[in-house]
Amino acid sequence: MKFNHHKYEYINRFENASHHWSLLGPAGGVEFHANALKGLTSCGLEIHASRSGRRNDRAPDHLECYLTKEPCWHEGTSLYATETLWPNIEHHLKGGDHEAVWRILELEYDRYFGKESE
Repeated sequence: MKFNHHKYEYINRFENASHHWSLLGPAGGVEFHANALKGLTSCGLEIHASRSGRRNDRAPDHLECYLTKEPCWHEGTSLYATETLWPNIEHHLKGGDHEAVWRILELEYDRYFGKESE
């Protein structure tokens, strides 16, 4: 199996709902989070590339990444996550289809890592 970790967390504190998905593959990890506060939602997509998933042309951003448990090179986007991914993820979340959410995030993993992810 290509992915060895799928984790979902939901936290609701003081009218602030937070959804967090993470997955790991051979080249690194992908995280997506959505935070809703009083009707406004902010999202983020984070890529954590391990040594096998990234050119080593610069020092790693984290010497021991909390997700990959090794040095990682980190990139992220909130605009793409909020405007492109969240509408689809929210639709599947409302329908209780977490498998569809995982498929979206697995596609993002493949899109980022490409052939390095095999």
